Amino acid sequence: MSTFRLIALLTFTLAAVAAAQSVDIDLPETIPDDPIDIRADRMEYTNGTIIATGNVVGRFERAVLSADELSGNPESGDIHVEGNVKFERDNVVWKSTAIDYNFLEQTGTFGASTLNMEPVLIGVGSVECVSSNEYLLHNATFTTCSLEHPHYNVCVKEARLVDNKHLTAKGATFYIGKVPVFYLPFWKQTLSSSVFSFRFGHSSEWGAFGTIRATVPLTGALDSITDLNLYTKRGVGLGQGFSWNSTNSVGGLDLFYLFDQDPNSKYTDPEIDTGRYRFKVEELYSFSDTHYLNTKWNYLSDPYVLKEFNRSEYRSYPQPENYASWVYGDSLLSTEVFANYRLNDFYDNTDRLDLLADIYRTRIGDSPFYFQSESSLAYLERVYKDGSPLNRVDSLRFDSANVVYMPQRYGFLSVVPRVGFRGTHYSKSAVDEGTEFRGTPNAGMEVSMQLSKVLSDRVRWYGTGLRHVIEPYADYNYADASTDPNRLPQFDIIDTLGDENKVKLGLRNVLQTKRNNLVSRFMDLDLYTNYLLDRNGAEHRMDSLFVDARLPLTERVTFDVDGEVDWNSGEVPFFNSRVAYRKNKDLLISMEHLYRSAEDQSIWTPRFDLYPEGRFSLFGYARYEDQSGELEEISFGGYANRCCMRYGLGCHFYDDGEFGIMLSIGLSAFPEANISSGF
Repeated sequence: MSTFRLIALLTFTLAAVAAAQSVDIDLPETIPDDPIDIRADRMEYTNGTIIATGNVVGRFERAVLSADELSGNPESGDIHVEGNVKFERDNVVWKSTAIDYNFLEQTGTFGASTLNMEPVLIGVGSVECVSSNEYLLHNATFTTCSLEHPHYNVCVKEARLVDNKHLTAKGATFYIGKVPVFYLPFWKQTLSSSVFSFRFGHSSEWGAFGTIRATVPLTGALDSITDLNLYTKRGVGLGQGFSWNSTNSVGGLDLFYLFDQDPNSKYTDPEIDTGRYRFKVEELYSFSDTHYLNTKWNYLSDPYVLKEFNRSEYRSYPQPENYASWVYGDSLLSTEVFANYRLNDFYDNTDRLDLLADIYRTRIGDSPFYFQSESSLAYLERVYKDGSPLNRVDSLRFDSANVVYMPQRYGFLSVVPRVGFRGTHYSKSAVDEGTEFRGTPNAGMEVSMQLSKVLSDRVRWYGTGLRHVIEPYADYNYADASTDPNRLPQFDIIDTLGDENKVKLGLRNVLQTKRNNLVSRFMDLDLYTNYLLDRNGAEHRMDSLFVDARLPLTERVTFDVDGEVDWNSGEVPFFNSRVAYRKNKDLLISMEHLYRSAEDQSIWTPRFDLYPEGRFSLFGYARYEDQSGELEEISFGGYANRCCMRYGLGCHFYDDGEFGIMLSIGLSAFPEANISSGF
């Protein structure tokens, strides 16, 4: 008798003895190391065949079975079970009337079966378990509706389910109730995501409109996203996109085209033609944690296509980005090749090709000195939109900033003196066709200390205990530039650098507490200003007071502030604040305020999301400019789940008189669809 057969026989014998004493069929808390384990009310082992009846529960490698009856041969691995069969493998449970299974090869056939793969329910005429990770389904139906007569389902003649999530089917018919609505000869789907979403509504700019989106997985890592957009005032728009997410690469490609029946209905511009389009591609490809390629490119038919047909993206990026960045680094060095190029001539831009190399602050041998370097070689060209009276400006620029530090500590006092030199060469000057070189020797010293005290060890609303850490610091910097910035072409902040003789004075306060047995920051507040020893044209010696604060007041409430207060004039040039309250996934409320005195701008932005994944949910957003007293934008709406369907209704209004009303219909099993993304 083989070793395997002997182990199996001993297992069956012990199980039979246990069954005679108890009919408890609960699975054991720990799984034994034996290849198989069977428990039942009655069990017999005769001539190499095991027969078990009554409350049968068995474990076979990765599979767990329960049934009324079981018979099988442990030598060949073949078993037959029937009567209230449950077959579980990799946390997926099949229910069937009868199953033939080979636990050695992990293959078998099932009779009529059902499978609950939250949120998808599957009913199958018959199943072939063809391998350890693949099932072949015959005459199958798929739905997320749990009713006996579902609101919708998809019927297929044959389908393959791989890794319990990827579905490939032939002959798929989609039904609403009992009515077939369309047919696909071939269908691929990831069971954790929805295929179709529908949006309908009315907009003052589009007229009545409808959007149908189909998301079809082409492979386990690649999805195809197809949009059909119908606008009674503007025509038919088509969108085709692809998104991918693999081990090394995350990205997407988006194509949109609309033959606009009324292209100048809102904006009169010679750039706008009847053919409105947008092309976008972006990808982050990681070779390792410190070696990656990040790129994004946008090509548009005109400067208004996003503002008219994708306002949500336009609010974030009024001028779409175009760049490619290749980064490689290690513990000592970081290098980057960066390219930015304007694809559309109706925007201003700084086109550039940069080669950058940074040496992190590194100790020089066994000496007390540390070295740090930032260098770049760049070709830069400042370009202006067509029709601008300004001329193109271009130059080849080499810039290298090198600093030597000598950190010292005297008791609680940290002192870090430094000396450095920055050299910047331009192939073209801003005042003539000659070259220009700016040499900037510099020196400085940073002095800081850190003091702490435990204020409390009690449990309070903010956490357990409270510790105060205070860090006053001063940073003196002297720089003597050989060239006035006015002689240099202006591309970025490097070109604005000049003479400096100032001290940065700051005070950082940190309050720490414990939440969930982890040290957390209750407050991190940094206040600093600059005292100008040489004013270099500045009106006052004392610069503005700058504020940078992060306050996670509780696990639910956060408050962030950054801004500038000019205490010489009493004005506030810039201030941005945001307070937010989050309760798990049930509620998010936030208020953001942005103030800029130069633009005479003061914008309040409240928003809320209530039960975004619940049976009923509400959302709202507004943008109010209190300097002009105008409500620039407001949107609100909600969702309701009824059985397997999720219905949404939303409204959006703008200060220019434009408005939109949208109805969305989707599946409640996939609540990630968002109405507001359609405006």
